[in-house]
Amino acid sequence: MNNFVILAIVLAGIFIAVFSSPKKSSKLKPLSHLKLQPRRPLTAREQQMYFRLTETLTDCAVFPQMPLAALLTTSDRQDRNRFDRKIADFLVCTKTLTPIAVIELDDPSHNNKAAQDADRDAMLRNAGYQTIRYRDYPTPIQLRQDIETAFKKVSGLTAQSN
Repeated sequence: MNNFVILAIVLAGIFIAVFSSPKKSSKLKPLSHLKLQPRRPLTAREQQMYFRLTETLTDCAVFPQMPLAALLTTSDRQDRNRFDRKIADFLVCTKTLTPIAVIELDDPSHNNKAAQDADRDAMLRNAGYQTIRYRDYPTPIQLRQDIETAFKKVSGLTAQSN
């Protein structure tokens, strides 16, 4: 009887190990079989905006295509899933890399995304970031004014937190 119980336990263990292991429904292709193509980091429209930002805001650091996961953090996985694959068009910082504002260049594809844009802006605002949205390229004067206004808000928040 003892041998039968031991055999049953061993067989049950083998059965569980074999059938409960994660199934590999699709094997990864070898790297040599990947069909990859190069891609420009910015669209033509984003590139033009990047040059406008860097030429106008010479006393700032401008980072294009900034992952929100580099700007936001949380210990809650479900909350992280709301932003971890999203990208801000541009992050404008002081030369000491203190963030001033997130810049979004909205194109016609944003016409039906007002709610999504509002959610993204709210997440960034909750973490202390200001989002500035442009539908068209701002003039250098408008851009400087908007960044100066954002900088004053950031400076005020920094002074209050110290």
